[in-house]
Amino acid sequence: MTASFLDQYDTKNFTRKDIEALLGTQTGYYDYDSNIVYVVGPDTVKNMYGKGYLLIFEANKNNGKIDKVFFDPEVQ
Repeated sequence: MTASFLDQYDTKNFTRKDIEALLGTQTGYYDYDSNIVYVVGPDTVKNMYGKGYLLIFEANKNNGKIDKVFFDPEVQ
């Protein structure tokens, strides 16, 4: 599901509101409240906060656009 989402959308033109419109309310934050997180994947994977992969949308603090999308832990 996440691979399909990332293939379908160029998130660098998105804002936090755009991401939430597609994926719903975020699960949490990463470092700053402008960086939204969704927990995805199996609960057999451990991330820094618990179980599952963290799908992190890191936003530019100046314009709110998504600069980077990544997983924690990194997907192999």
